[in-house]
Amino acid sequence: MFQSEFTLDKRYFQECFDESVKISQHHKPKYGLITFLVSLGFVSHYLLNQAYLGNFLFLLAVLEGVAFYYKRPWWVARQMLSRASGSKVTLIIDDEGIKTENPYRAFSVKWQDIQKVVKTEQGLIIQQQRHNQYISGAILNDEVYEFIFSKTKK
Repeated sequence: MFQSEFTLDKRYFQECFDESVKISQHHKPKYGLITFLVSLGFVSHYLLNQAYLGNFLFLLAVLEGVAFYYKRPWWVARQMLSRASGSKVTLIIDDEGIKTENPYRAFSVKWQDIQKVVKTEQGLIIQQQRHNQYISGAILNDEVYEFIFSKTKK
């Protein structure tokens, strides 16, 4: 059994985002959507003489670009505003699975519910059917890595 504690602080949230976005499908801008919005804006503004609609579509394209550019700070800021921010999290890894709990939420995953474990540069991403969980490597040692990979091999 392995037990450790860590704090949900800004550094942890930044690490979590940086490591998770690498395996995400959403780490590239939506160039197709931006091009489509600009094209529709052009058609609306210049061909249909609907300036308000055209300007609105142009602004939506700009907003989509800005949303991608500021995705990391926006996500980290939302996490920092959550009530769990700054709280201590207890991580327990045993024969049953992986459990985390803080004063606001408890999370548990059994070994058989884990589809895949991805080792990143700084930690592990636990992939389940509906969502992923990140565990920082700063709180894990080599024995725990081996234990997790031995439990999740199928």
